[in-house]
Amino acid sequence: MGTLGHAISSELQAAQLRLLQLRAELQVSKSGTDGKQASLFEAERNGKRPSLTHTPVTQLPPHLGWESAGFTAAVTQTIRRSLPSDKPAQSDNFSITAVSAETAVSNSPTLPKTIKLYPDVAISLLRQEQVAAGRLWLLLQAVDVVGCGWVAEARARQVFTSKRGDLRFCGVRQLRNLLGQGDNTFWVRENGRIWLRSVAKVAFTLGIVRLKMRPVALPVAILRQGIGTVRAHLYAAFHSSRERAEHTSGPIARTTVARLTAVQPRTQRRYERKARVKKQAQFAIGAAATTEALQARGWEQGRATFEFKDFKGQQGPHGKSYVAWQLPNSYVGPHTQQPKGRQKRINRALTDLFMQGMTGNGQRTRIARRFFDNGRLAAKSYLRNPKQDHYWRGVGNGRYQLWQVMESDQLG
Repeated sequence: MGTLGHAISSELQAAQLRLLQLRAELQVSKSGTDGKQASLFEAERNGKRPSLTHTPVTQLPPHLGWESAGFTAAVTQTIRRSLPSDKPAQSDNFSITAVSAETAVSNSPTLPKTIKLYPDVAISLLRQEQVAAGRLWLLLQAVDVVGCGWVAEARARQVFTSKRGDLRFCGVRQLRNLLGQGDNTFWVRENGRIWLRSVAKVAFTLGIVRLKMRPVALPVAILRQGIGTVRAHLYAAFHSSRERAEHTSGPIARTTVARLTAVQPRTQRRYERKARVKKQAQFAIGAAATTEALQARGWEQGRATFEFKDFKGQQGPHGKSYVAWQLPNSYVGPHTQQPKGRQKRINRALTDLFMQGMTGNGQRTRIARRFFDNGRLAAKSYLRNPKQDHYWRGVGNGRYQLWQVMESDQLG
């Protein structure tokens, strides 16, 4: 043993043989086969050269680096580099099994079915005629599944403009125009990326002082349809947010809706048909029907006043007549309400933004409440403001809803 010109003593040779024997015994004990699988050293001594074609990398000879993990990894890399480049990682004495790895680029994550929409933002998009760019902002949020806050422009073109795009809704030129329209309002473009602005910053730019309404789930498929359908669902989000779990929302006049959403009554009806917003008739029942009571109520409600005869005796004696009038309709939106989640944090951010810049003192709209869930709340409010009618919810059958009333002290 040894190399030429270097004599090795008998003691060193005996120590090497003893060490090799111990390594071989250790290899057999680790394999757990009671000696059935001989080590590479024993096979070499018996004159049988084992085939390394199917030997995994983790079962290199025990003397290779004296079972050093670092040395074994270095030898493995050297063998890989020495293999021909035009052949797979395989040779006569060594083989490496290739493992395929899927990356996020090859298989993009599944896009969500719905996206959270804040009705206050939706109303501001309608009011300021920013629906086209706002739709793209919502779609970019849906594409940003990971939540990193940006979308590559190439990815946006692929998803929104290609024929096989998952969210195709426009052409390349229209996408370029929309990106220009929404700059510094909904996003900022830099280095081939579209950096999305947060809900708080977009709301601040649109002049929203505070998010008051509960968010709703807007289907992403709706955003791919025509701009008229998108406008209709942005308007319908207002009614979807007003619903309550136990019953429908209270009556609301179209003039009030127009003041809050900047959508005129004629357009409201068209949007409601397109978005399939359901409406329910509401009626109020007042005092017993007399000539004086009918005239007094007629001055207030006009043609909406009529005489209601209680044949079933639900309001009092059978067959008694009462003064009744039609109230504004209530509405049921097509969207599902979502938990508020980060809405309180967004409002705090909005407060900080408005404190740094402009204030929103002139943008708050306060509407006196007239409809209540029970008589106790109606009476409590009536004591503070007896100059208007106060209503509380009565019986209903799904097609219409009856309301009881505390009439104004100025009536009659």
